Amino acid sequence: MAGPDPSADAERAPPCDVGEFREIAKQHESHLQIVALRLAGDAEIAKDLVQETLARALFHFAEFVQGTNARAWLITILTRLYLDQRKHQKVVSKAGEALVTIEVVESTLDLTMPHITDDALWAAVDSLEPDLRQVVKLRYMQQLSYKEIADQLRLRVGTVGTRLMRAHERLKALLHREPS
Repeated sequence: MAGPDPSADAERAPPCDVGEFREIAKQHESHLQIVALRLAGDAEIAKDLVQETLARALFHFAEFVQGTNARAWLITILTRLYLDQRKHQKVVSKAGEALVTIEVVESTLDLTMPHITDDALWAAVDSLEPDLRQVVKLRYMQQLSYKEIADQLRLRVGTVGTRLMRAHERLKALLHREPS
């Protein structure tokens, strides 16, 4: 009975030759471009996807098993890269909406009422509903950012902004009723 064939191990050894990678990339680049264009719907984005796919494939080329389907391996990298980018875009878009909300809330507030004493202001704050009072105290007494407040209270940043806006409106109403 013969021992294991050493040439079989050589075929399974991970390829590390850049020239070999270039050949695989050249062979499949046009197909990658087609798939990327279908996914992205934009030629420039597709071009960037293919370029990033090939860069990642080269980086991980030592993990590629010679004799397996290189096209499928590259398409998998391309697809995961595209999905990661889409997920990132959603997060950035969602965060952008929250930041716009914060900017609007902060830019429309004018709480400069020189005739209101600190005691009157804090008495009005103490009369707020608990959820509004809590965000006001965290923001103005502890000087926490919207994000820090959101993390501490396990709320969305937009919810913190909304509560602060409601608190400011309520405070204005309460303080305008106060005698000067």
